[in-house]
Amino acid sequence: MFETFLDPQRIDMGIFNEATRVQMPAMVHLTRLGYKYFGKVHEEDASKGIYDADTNILLQVFKNQFVLLNPEHKGEVEQVLRDIRKELNDDDLGRSFYRRLKSVSPIRLIDFDTPGNNTFHFTAEFTCRNGQDEFRPDITLFVNGLPLCFIEVKKPNNTGGIVAESRRMNQARFPNKKFRRFINITQLMIFSNNMEYDTLKGVVPVEGAFYCTGARGNAPFNCFREENPKGAEY
Repeated sequence: MFETFLDPQRIDMGIFNEATRVQMPAMVHLTRLGYKYFGKVHEEDASKGIYDADTNILLQVFKNQFVLLNPEHKGEVEQVLRDIRKELNDDDLGRSFYRRLKSVSPIRLIDFDTPGNNTFHFTAEFTCRNGQDEFRPDITLFVNGLPLCFIEVKKPNNTGGIVAESRRMNQARFPNKKFRRFINITQLMIFSNNMEYDTLKGVVPVEGAFYCTGARGNAPFNCFREENPKGAEY
C-alpha cells in the first residue's frame, strides 16, 4: 500500500531503517483509525493542481468536501481558499484560521456533528516549502484536505531522543517566519520514538510520545496520559 513513499536509497540501507521500523507501522495504525493513504505527494504535483504549495492543502479533496458541506455556498470555494492563504500568513499563531476551522455558520470546513461526512487522509514526507526554506514531517494528516496535524516518528534509542525533536521545533522551525503559514494551519504536532516514557528531572521529554501546538519561539512538549479509572499509581 505504501511502497511509493519509500525512497529506494532508504531501502538500500537495509530492512531495519526508520521508514520500516516506525513510519510504516504508524501508517498502518492510521488506516485502522479510518485514515486513507493519499499517496506520495511530489512538489511538482502543485503545478497539476493536486495541492496548494502555499498551504499544502489538498485542493481537489478540499473543494469536493467544501461543496458537500456547503451546497449553498459552492461558488465561494476559491474565495475561501484565498482567505485561508491570507489568514495563514498572519502573525497570530493561527488564531484567525482556528476560528474559521471551528465555525459552523455560514460556512463549515469540518462537520463536527457527523464525522462520517468528513474525509481523513495521510501521506508521508510531504515537504513544507517557502522559498529556499523547507522542512519535511514524517507523516501529515488531513481532514477534508486540510493538513491539520503532523507526526514525527523516530526509531527507539534515536540520537538525542525527543529532546532533539524539541530543539529542532523550538530553535529552527517555530522562529522561522517562512514556516509561519505551515505552523498556523497545523493544529497538533506529535512526536514519538516508540519507547516508554522517560523525562529528565521530571520535566524535559527524553523518551515516549509527546505533543505540542504552534508557538513563536518555544512550545513545551506535553505527555499523552493513559486513562486510569482505578487510580493506580505509576
